[in-house]
Amino acid sequence: MKIVGSMEVTNGYEHWKEVFMSHEPARKEAGMETVYTGMEAQNPNIVHVCLEVESLEAIQEFMSDPENAKVIVESGVKVETQVMIPIIE
Repeated sequence: MKIVGSMEVTNGYEHWKEVFMSHEPARKEAGMETVYTGMEAQNPNIVHVCLEVESLEAIQEFMSDPENAKVIVESGVKVETQVMIPIIE
């Protein structure tokens, strides 16, 4: 299953991506693969990501882990703006 997410970040796309990619090993260990990342052309503070995940529950568990939640905050994500949409083929 794929998850498409969008969120607003406080420090721009480059900062978010650097922190996001540094956490890639933890996502892989949890069974998640990054399909793509990008930012809106007119606003570098709106970020989009697509992840391949085993299940919706797996990503919810991953994101609620305190250590992973800390990384999300460090990346500059405004958590209240985060939208995650499950996609099926």
